[in-house]
Amino acid sequence: MISPETLRFYPLFAHQDANMLAKIAMLANEEEVESGYQLFFEGEIAKRFYLILDGSVVLTMNFPKIEQKDLEELEPLGKGEVIGWSSIVAPHIYKFGAYANQKSRLIAFDGEKIRNLFDDNPIFGYFFIQKLAQVIGDRLISKCVQLMSLID
Repeated sequence: MISPETLRFYPLFAHQDANMLAKIAMLANEEEVESGYQLFFEGEIAKRFYLILDGSVVLTMNFPKIEQKDLEELEPLGKGEVIGWSSIVAPHIYKFGAYANQKSRLIAFDGEKIRNLFDDNPIFGYFFIQKLAQVIGDRLISKCVQLMSLID
């Protein structure tokens, strides 16, 4: 279990009261992974999401080329970042892969248990999804800026 106070520092949990933070913390586990550890693969059923405590995680995506698939790496994500949000948002399939590119400490959540908790507590679920939408939107804007920089 993770301390509710640890979760309070993450914007994703900013509007949760102490009681709800305690319930969320009971669903969280701290994990330490070595460099190179694959958290999940693109296209897999999304079961977990993570908050990065320390270290760095790289998102990967398969881009089809002429007659092969090449794995492309996106910029690394560090402390405070959310990964694996597909476990919360239907259809619950990872859109990217993710691996630790250095030894990392993570907070891991079972997506289904979090969804069930927020189904039972929709006001808190609403605030959570609002913050998660900001994360997704910020990543989309970042990727659009990257793509625009490639255009001559």
